Amino acid sequence: MPKRRILILDCTRMDEPSEGRLLKEFFAICRLYKPAKASSLFYKVNSKRDFLKKLNTGKRYDIIHISAHGAPKGKTGIGNGTTWWATPEEIKETNHNATLIFVNACLANKLAIAEAFRSRYFLAPVTEVEWVNAALFSLMFYKRYIVDGVSMRRAFEYARNKTQTSSDYPNYWES
Repeated sequence: MPKRRILILDCTRMDEPSEGRLLKEFFAICRLYKPAKASSLFYKVNSKRDFLKKLNTGKRYDIIHISAHGAPKGKTGIGNGTTWWATPEEIKETNHNATLIFVNACLANKLAIAEAFRSRYFLAPVTEVEWVNAALFSLMFYKRYIVDGVSMRRAFEYARNKTQTSSDYPNYWES
């Protein structure tokens, strides 16, 4: 199994639970106890400028995982849930590069966001998901995909079935 590079961008506010911080610890534990062929970088994102800057590095990642909120009704974008939103147009202008973009951001316009990222695979919930359910889905997905080395589709189906989130994550998009 090839070594995978993972970028985790945690856009959530410090005063709320964060699936991004949980994933950071999960990958650290995996490196210690069951060496997965993966390296992860974690960034706490505090502003739209910071978010777009982290996407605009031109570095190649296998996975970019974004823990964020989707923009409220009538708007399109992802952000911290209160003070900033990155629009699909702004995301499209960045020089990001990943095979899989995993955006755990409820209420975002998935089609517009998927098109903005231009990745081979795009994974996101289609409903409003409790943070703990999103976190469990992510952990189960990455455990199977990164640690166990199964295919992306099999890891996706496993996470949906084990976490009972099939209505929240009905499919993933392949570009």
